[in-house]
Amino acid sequence: MAVDTIGVERRRAVAAVSAGNFMEGYDLALYGYFAAYLAGQFFPPGDPTAALLSTFAIYALGLAVRPVGGVLFGHLGDRIGRRPALIIAMLMMAVATVGVGLLPTYHAVGLLAPLLLLVCRVLQGLSLSGELVGANILILEYARAHGPGRSVAVNQLAGSLGVATAATSGLLLAQTLGKQSLAAWGWRLPFLAAGLLAVVIVYLRLRIPDSPVFRGMDLHRERFPLGTALRTARRGIVVYTAWTALIALGGYLLFGFMPTYLARFVGLSPTGTFGANLVSVLALGVGAMLGGFLVDRYSARLVALVSAVGVAVTVLPGFLLINQGTVPAAIAGQVVWVLFLSMGSTVGAVLSLSQFPAPIRYAGTGFAYNVAYALFGGTAPYVSTWLVTSTGSLLAPAFYLAFVAVAAGLPAALFGLAPTGRRELPLGGAGHLHRPSG
Repeated sequence: MAVDTIGVERRRAVAAVSAGNFMEGYDLALYGYFAAYLAGQFFPPGDPTAALLSTFAIYALGLAVRPVGGVLFGHLGDRIGRRPALIIAMLMMAVATVGVGLLPTYHAVGLLAPLLLLVCRVLQGLSLSGELVGANILILEYARAHGPGRSVAVNQLAGSLGVATAATSGLLLAQTLGKQSLAAWGWRLPFLAAGLLAVVIVYLRLRIPDSPVFRGMDLHRERFPLGTALRTARRGIVVYTAWTALIALGGYLLFGFMPTYLARFVGLSPTGTFGANLVSVLALGVGAMLGGFLVDRYSARLVALVSAVGVAVTVLPGFLLINQGTVPAAIAGQVVWVLFLSMGSTVGAVLSLSQFPAPIRYAGTGFAYNVAYALFGGTAPYVSTWLVTSTGSLLAPAFYLAFVAVAAGLPAALFGLAPTGRRELPLGGAGHLHRPSG
């Protein structure tokens, strides 16, 4: 009976946590998909490029706070529990996303409009810093010997489906409202819809217990988990940060920058833009599930190497395809490197088991993860737009991603991961602090 109870708890935990990651993916992607419309609503008219860069600058600033959120939620997750930290993160995200949908525009309140938009983005950044890290950890600590790669891949898939839902909302609104209505008020609707979704997810999370690993480590809790991680798990922090840099940059290129790239630089229609990006985001989910299967069957090091090399080799040909200017070419050009990238995202999700013992797992993972996303993820749309406009080359973002894959992803895979899966995934109980490396 005890085994059955644990199995039921595990399934409920995966469902409740993955539903939250669905919403995080949805909320996160909305800003990127509607960036061109936000630029027109929240900044002075007259210079579309300057307004777009300003919109992406707010995007980056909102994610620059993620290390702060990583410290905050990491401390909460290791001290009071994975579940309470996730509930707080979800409520914060809901308030911020609904807030964007209610904001007054530049025409109504002037410079107060972009300031309020920045406040909402900061709250979203703080929320994101705790959500995905904690969600993966809670699922992994429930799964342990029950296919951790496949279990956490479900969470990755949910996030991709959330992004796909954001793309679908943009596609449907573009088809039904028309360009003028979408720019004037239709862009608000997907942001407002996040409020109802958040209520359901918080209810689901309140109905599950915390992870069995956290419940079993009452005697092992650290007073300042991040301080302990910085002293005893420095190598794990470096490895996790380097690997996450690749995943963060690739992910934000896809759903933070690519919709604008397809519309502004490639010249696709709004319907073509949303449709092409929707298919590529669905490919993210396929790659994540494939990565989960491979991580459980082979070593994470092997899967990481395939992922990093695959991204580095395929992203430039992919961008060449994208720039052919047709929807089928845009789809093929994104999918060819997205599949490798999403396999790597599942590798990153399971790394916290091997790099950090349970008493410092949330803090160590959250710090490393969010530093990487602040430096490479949040800045990706801005840097990519700047690279294209300053160099005049539509291939500049591809070279940028290929460089990070070689300079950060490959070293992390080669020197940071053990060659065999068993040594990478300690599946025991709460974990102890004699295991960290560094």
